[in-house]
Amino acid sequence: MDFSISIKVRIALCAAFLLLVSFSCLDTAAQTGRVDAEQVMRHVEQIVSYGPHPPGSEAQKEVGRYIAGQLQSHGLEVQTHTFHPVTPLGRREMTNIWGVVEGKEDSIIILASHYDSKYFEDISFLGANDGGSSSGLLLELARILKQDNPTDYSLWFVFFDGEEAFVDWTSADSIYGSREFIRMLKGRNLLGKISALILLDMVGEKDLVLRKEINSIPWMNQIIWDQGEAMGYGNIFQSRGNTGAQDDHLPFAQEGIPVVDIIDLDYAYWHKEEDTLDKLSPDNLRIVGDVVLASLPEIAKRLKENP
Repeated sequence: MDFSISIKVRIALCAAFLLLVSFSCLDTAAQTGRVDAEQVMRHVEQIVSYGPHPPGSEAQKEVGRYIAGQLQSHGLEVQTHTFHPVTPLGRREMTNIWGVVEGKEDSIIILASHYDSKYFEDISFLGANDGGSSSGLLLELARILKQDNPTDYSLWFVFFDGEEAFVDWTSADSIYGSREFIRMLKGRNLLGKISALILLDMVGEKDLVLRKEINSIPWMNQIIWDQGEAMGYGNIFQSRGNTGAQDDHLPFAQEGIPVVDIIDLDYAYWHKEEDTLDKLSPDNLRIVGDVVLASLPEIAKRLKENP
C-alpha cells in the first residue's frame, strides 16, 4: 500500500473540507449581517469632525449632508423635511432626514436616532456618544438591511433633528424633530402605516449598561433584552432595574405606536465637553447593532400576530 498517496489524499480532503467550512462561515456571516464596528466608528468620527452641531448651525447642515450622502451611497431612497420651529433662542431651521428600504408591504418599521448635538454657549460639545454613536450605528444598520431585509415591512431609517433642548428641557423646548415628524405623517396620511419605532440613543460608551425603558412597550423591551442575553450580552442588556427617558419615542407612543428606546442614561460624560470619541467602544456599538438585527424578525413577527 502506498502510504504517501494515502496521506496526500487525506491532506487534499482536509483542505477541501476546510475550504467548504470557510465559505459556509462567510455565507452565514453575510446572512446575519454582522455590524462592521470600524465602519460605525468612521461614521461617528466624521460626524464629530464638523464640530459642535446644534440645530440650525452650518455644522449641522454638514452633518445632514453627510448622512444623506451615506444613505444614498447604500442605495436607499432619501427624503428630507425642513421646518422652522420657534425655540427659546428664536426661530431655527431644522431638517429631518430618512432613508427608505421598500418591503413587500407598505407598513413601516422605523429605526431612528437624533443627529443634533446640544447647544452650549460656554463649552465645545461634540456629542460623540450623545447623538453621534446612534447615528453612526443607524447608518451601518441601513447598509446591512438594505442588502437583506429579514421582514416583509418597509424600513425607514430616520435621523431626527432638534432632540436636544436649547435651554431647559420642557415639552416645548425638546424633541422638535420627532414632534414635527408626527405632524408631517398626519399631514400626509401616513401615520397609520407606522407599525413600530426602534430608537437608539447613547449606545456606544465603554461602560455600556442598558436597562429597559419604562415608556417603551414591554413586549418590545422583552424581545430585545432576551435576545441580548441569549447572545451572551447580559452584562450590557441588564434585566434588573428600569430607566425612564424623555426622548424621541414619546410622540410616537402618544399616538399608540409600539416603541422601544435603547438608551444608556448612566453615561458619565452626558452633556459634558468630554463626550468625545475616546469614550466609545467599537465592540459595544457592534453588540447593540447585532442585537437589534437579531431582534428585528421577532419584532416583525409579533406585529403581524397582533397588528
